[in-house]
Amino acid sequence: MNEPKKFAFDVSITFISSLINMFLGFIITVLLGRYLGAGDIGLYRMALTIQGIVMLFAGIGLPSAMLKYVAEYRNDRHKTNMIMSSGIITTILLGIFFSILLYFSSGIFENYFKMPGLSSLLKLLSPVFPFALVGAVQLGLLNGLREMKKYAKSLIVQSILVMVISVPLIYWGFGAAGAVIGVVLSSIGMNIYLTQVTNAYFNITFDEYARTTKKMLQFGAKVFAAGSINLINNRIDIIIIGVYLTSIDIGYYTVAISLSSFFWLIPLSVQKIAGPATSTYWKENNHIALNNMIDKSMKYCTIVLVLIGLGLGFFAQYIITVIFQKEDFVSSVLPLQILLIGTVIRGSIAQPIGGSLSGIGRPGVDLLTVAVIAIINITMDIILVPKIGIIGAAIATTISLSSGSFVTLYYVRKFVSIKIDFYWFLKIMAVVLIAIILFKFGVIFIDPFLLGGAILISYTILIYHFFITKEDINLLRSLFYSLIYRR
Repeated sequence: MNEPKKFAFDVSITFISSLINMFLGFIITVLLGRYLGAGDIGLYRMALTIQGIVMLFAGIGLPSAMLKYVAEYRNDRHKTNMIMSSGIITTILLGIFFSILLYFSSGIFENYFKMPGLSSLLKLLSPVFPFALVGAVQLGLLNGLREMKKYAKSLIVQSILVMVISVPLIYWGFGAAGAVIGVVLSSIGMNIYLTQVTNAYFNITFDEYARTTKKMLQFGAKVFAAGSINLINNRIDIIIIGVYLTSIDIGYYTVAISLSSFFWLIPLSVQKIAGPATSTYWKENNHIALNNMIDKSMKYCTIVLVLIGLGLGFFAQYIITVIFQKEDFVSSVLPLQILLIGTVIRGSIAQPIGGSLSGIGRPGVDLLTVAVIAIINITMDIILVPKIGIIGAAIATTISLSSGSFVTLYYVRKFVSIKIDFYWFLKIMAVVLIAIILFKFGVIFIDPFLLGGAILISYTILIYHFFITKEDINLLRSLFYSLIYRR
């Protein structure tokens, strides 16, 4: 399989596994919403938000360091042994420490957010850290080696375990606690599975442990700094809603976020492959292949995300009311439509190439980018959430994501020295604006489903004839057959 086809195949496998993972996770949200209500969704979301922030601090960027150095030394077994041993031993120690810390500080979070029941959920979550961190390091190994089928199977294993454990517990009346138990036990199960899968690629060694760990932490600290701001930025809306509003508001906003988060699947799948591929191309000084990869990644993501974004935006109210079967969840519709703007822009421009700067050894630049996003988001959240609630949070997120996307693009162009086909993006932007205007005013006279369907079909025809090349069509056709028939 040639490299472009291999790249596309790896992205597709990663996307499929991530889609299954996110879809099964979304089912948990739907079950909590249908049987218990927005309040339990809000509690569950807040607990996972706190867990995610603690996970970031506990990992100190080590999983990202694994990916980079494994990709660089993929043909050096001794180096791989040292890198993986350092990552696993260090994350076990850090995981145990942060598990104890969260368990005994859980009451502080409950009192601060004034959410009864949050403390018990955090205590249930606390044992997850050693298993989740080691699992992240093992996934970094598979990602760095481009063993994406095994990477994908591992994510699917975790998703199935979450469903098998959480769904019965929710049905039996455990509520959000049942969902949290599913998160912990599925992490343990996936860790056991990953240990069996990755054993063939390295052996534990203490050779040069201190020196290797220092090297990993130096790189990881740069990624951690950017990652911590990025994660806090992604979760700050939940935190501020928790401070000023209620768990029910978090529940409604979580529905909007959960649906818009599906848009991250494609560009993040691309990013998982583009990151290590960039490291390889940069080391080989193959700038033609690197430029082609980035150009195609951005264009393909834009085409797909715009199509899905228009469809979800047109039919948001119908989709949400059908899924949750409760009229009060209509409060999630407008925040979702606002969030779609930011997620499509970021997913089209920044996320597909988000790993490029780390791939060329400049993770510090990411810190500046996410700092810009965070400053905008936090400032606007504090101003808008107390005044207009979750709609304000959606506006703040969309503006910050859009602004950060153009900052990322600027630095990738500067340091990676790539050419961007701006005229192509301006043309597709014009198509999107026309589509939105036609739907907005056309629904007055035409059935929205008929009109929306006609617009989406017209968009697809335009893309096929004017926005993709014959080379793209042949690649996609070849990829389709590879996914169907490859063993």
